[in-house]
Amino acid sequence: MLIRFSVENFLSYNKKQTFSMIAGRTQNHLDHIFKIEDVSLLKLSAIYGANASGKSKIFEAMKFASHVAKSNLPLDSKDMFCKQAKENEMQPSLFEFEFYTNGSFYAYGFSAILSQQTVTAEWLYKLYPSKDKQEYIFEREFDNIQSSYNLNLNKSFLNLSDEEIHFLNISNDFMDDRRILLLNTVNKSKKATNSKNLISFVDVYKYFTSNLDFIMPDTVIQSFECYENSEDNFQSFVDAVRSFDTGIIDIKNEHIDISELETKLPSGVYKAIAKALDENQNNSLIKGFAIIHSGPTGWYRIEQKTKEESLKVTTIILHHKNSVYDFAFSEESDGTQKIFDLLRIVMQNKEGGVYIVDELERSLHPKVTERLLQLFVELTKGKSTQLIFTTHESSIMSQDVFRRDEIWFVEKNEDNASIIYSLDKFSERYDRKIDKAYLDGRYGALPIFTQTECKGGDQ
Repeated sequence: MLIRFSVENFLSYNKKQTFSMIAGRTQNHLDHIFKIEDVSLLKLSAIYGANASGKSKIFEAMKFASHVAKSNLPLDSKDMFCKQAKENEMQPSLFEFEFYTNGSFYAYGFSAILSQQTVTAEWLYKLYPSKDKQEYIFEREFDNIQSSYNLNLNKSFLNLSDEEIHFLNISNDFMDDRRILLLNTVNKSKKATNSKNLISFVDVYKYFTSNLDFIMPDTVIQSFECYENSEDNFQSFVDAVRSFDTGIIDIKNEHIDISELETKLPSGVYKAIAKALDENQNNSLIKGFAIIHSGPTGWYRIEQKTKEESLKVTTIILHHKNSVYDFAFSEESDGTQKIFDLLRIVMQNKEGGVYIVDELERSLHPKVTERLLQLFVELTKGKSTQLIFTTHESSIMSQDVFRRDEIWFVEKNEDNASIIYSLDKFSERYDRKIDKAYLDGRYGALPIFTQTECKGGDQ
């Protein structure tokens, strides 16, 4: 589960800003909380803000940092430093996640001078919230004089053998590419996955590869543990779709050959799927997988339960009430297609899954959005699953739907840099109409319009 995320000097974020999923003292909607030891974490969070305020940029920062942890600094990130100040070009950008996974609390982060494509520091700490303490696992810092990285290992905590110490030092010393993190390099070796003393390296890497799912407006592919794992689960999905009054009364799976997929999808989409298949096939941490593509061109699921089995491709056929014809997914409205995508998240109940959705309400009626949130809470009861999303939909901004600490705002400050803050800091009454107060400007994060003089066509 995500605890906090911090970012500095990235896109519209200048000074360090922190988004938190730690529950406040609010006592309503206690079913929105999942407690781990002495830490109460929120399962749901909504981020509001005007257009161009930076609310989507906080997700871009999370997605960027997750990508770097799994791969490297992308070459097109050279201009992604915050351009509100000239000195930022040569200053490090910072990214840090605090999270809970596999029975432990961690803080993992890195800094990098993006313009120079150089990681400047990397760190991993184990956190002990009940004791209000932390213990470093490793710290790594770039030495400008030596033009190399100094690696500081907590050998007593890790209980490393001489061979394991040598492996980590060698991994650090021979990393010529300054765009790659040690976490990534270590996990590319079977020595890490086969060592119980390096389990923290593996768990943290798995968090980024398996727990964080980003659903952005332009997302084409999502890789999920799918709801079709059993007939009962699939029937539950069908029932849920019916409840949204889409006109759909039945859904059937239809198998197609993998060779047909290339003819049914745009070339760019097919190439992206092929790349994802190849990456999953070569990832030793993934035993089986399912990739779902859904969009205007159709709905397709490519599954391989184990790497020894052949790929299986299915599509769905939809039947509407009072119609003798079946419909393809591509024939459904944008709103219905969006309901399918979001229900897929709501219903899979992946332990520790963090679903990060930009513009949740796009193509949806406010009541549909509200119902999806209710379903998420109901179906993930007792599960360590989180849903974090951006939205403009102020009509659902109600204490009947959210806790105060679940609502966040993003706005630009006087320097035109993004800042993020929680509604909880305003200590509103439980009977306050917060949607009206928001639109009245009480919390900020609203668009500000200037007067424009329009002249007639004859002038």
